[in-house]
Amino acid sequence: MSEWIGHFHPLLVHLPIGFIILLATLEVLALFPRWRNATSANTFIVALTFPVSVGAVVCGWLLAESGGYDAATLFWHRWLGVGVAVASGALLWFQRRGWQKAYRWGVWASLVLLTVASHLGGTLTHGADFLAWPSDKSSTKNNPSGDRTTQPVFAGVVKPLLDKYCVECHGPKKSKGGLKLDTAEHVLKGSDNGPVIDTVNPENSSFLKLILLPPDHDDHMPPDGKPQPTENEIAIIRWWINSGAPTDKTPAELNAPENIMRLLKQ
Repeated sequence: MSEWIGHFHPLLVHLPIGFIILLATLEVLALFPRWRNATSANTFIVALTFPVSVGAVVCGWLLAESGGYDAATLFWHRWLGVGVAVASGALLWFQRRGWQKAYRWGVWASLVLLTVASHLGGTLTHGADFLAWPSDKSSTKNNPSGDRTTQPVFAGVVKPLLDKYCVECHGPKKSKGGLKLDTAEHVLKGSDNGPVIDTVNPENSSFLKLILLPPDHDDHMPPDGKPQPTENEIAIIRWWINSGAPTDKTPAELNAPENIMRLLKQ
């Protein structure tokens, strides 16, 4: 029940973000004679900001209990989020007391807290490089192409696919269910529920079963709304698992079937 309530965090958290940015924008506009009355709606906006900030904090705290997040990043995101909620309460207090100077300073302090907390929230959800500028290197990493038949099978074939579709939720910064898929060792180790790859009965591997589920199934991976691997990419992953999930040999050394070799040369 608590985790279900926590799922409302992504919905609620955007409300105080928008409200605080709006408050700061109105303060700037009010500096110009043409918009000197821009802050006339601030009382109503602040009155909404405080309760939704508290709601976002409560839901975020419950969501974090599901685990799988980097501890240090979560710690700072959590307490900075609490700081934003406290700051929004202070704004409400300052405004009702008529302390306009304290209120204005509070708006800018809230905006700073919000910026840092939001960045850490993005890091938890999308990874540390979610704001990184696209580069040729990252493009190649996320869109592996070319002849991969002579490259180590995990590093050259499987890992780029895991990086593209899985590591956002199962990597160094976030590991849902205790599962990390950023290294071969982590893949073979599995999750909190045990191994996700069955080398004895490969087709029984939970990793394979989940990506083969219908896209509209609740347990399908990657989850709905996330980029989905193509049929060819799934075929490559399936072949790798059925080959025993090797990490150092090349597809050529593993005598990959002709259809897989053809895909790996594209």
